[in-house]
Amino acid sequence: MKITLVQSRGIIGDPKNNFFKARMRINNVDSDVFVFPEMFCSGYTRDRDLMKAEKLMDTIVKDVAKLSQAKGSTVICGCPLIREDGLRDSAIVIDGYELAEYDKMVMDSGGLFDDSEVFVPGNRPMIVERQGLRMALAVGRDIADDGLMRGYACDGADLLICISALTAPQMDRFLITARAVAAKYSMPVMVCNMTGPDPGTEMGGRSAFIGADGEFLETCTTGSDVREIRIDVDALKEATAARKVPAVADIGEGSVYAVKAVEPDPSAVEKCPFFG
Repeated sequence: MKITLVQSRGIIGDPKNNFFKARMRINNVDSDVFVFPEMFCSGYTRDRDLMKAEKLMDTIVKDVAKLSQAKGSTVICGCPLIREDGLRDSAIVIDGYELAEYDKMVMDSGGLFDDSEVFVPGNRPMIVERQGLRMALAVGRDIADDGLMRGYACDGADLLICISALTAPQMDRFLITARAVAAKYSMPVMVCNMTGPDPGTEMGGRSAFIGADGEFLETCTTGSDVREIRIDVDALKEATAARKVPAVADIGEGSVYAVKAVEPDPSAVEKCPFFG
């Protein structure tokens, strides 16, 4: 199986141009799965008017679905979606004309903006299966949620795909976490991060494929745009079958000791015979 990471920047306020960028990548590469960064469809912004979330289905998603159907490829890309309870930062799975959505679960206040001021968190994990390969989904700081990562490992995810939109310093810390998750749960991790100059901000790129031992297998630079990764599905599934998820430590039932407030008693302390 071939999975292609496209770390191209989504242009803010111009979803139609983002479609043309996606079309160029998808038409020029033969791949089973294409992965685009967090909020690629809208560009990474906190301004809801600039996101044009209510128009994204018509201006980009439906056209990408036609490409997916024509190429026989699955496309995973970041797209803000409007729900009844608010706006979600989502990874939309486009499989021909069939659509599925995963909503970011962990809001991040340390990014370019405070997610919680813009988005409502999701609460439903998702594993995408294609050709027998089980791909768990995450967006941004979801990867730091140990309960979510443990759940994916226990559910037999063969690898984790995490899309993000981070600057270079943020990506330094993020990749440390991604490597730790891969090694802890023997679960390879693919990170697709946005690159290029966002208005006022340079996105960090450096998308990567990290092996189950936490070591880099494939990496992108800040300037590169597309990375094609070949996956041996049988070998990966064999490794998943042999996975041993670390047990949760059982520390037993704890106790609480309340420190008592006592009055000082100077006479209780013996004085030094030489210095008092």
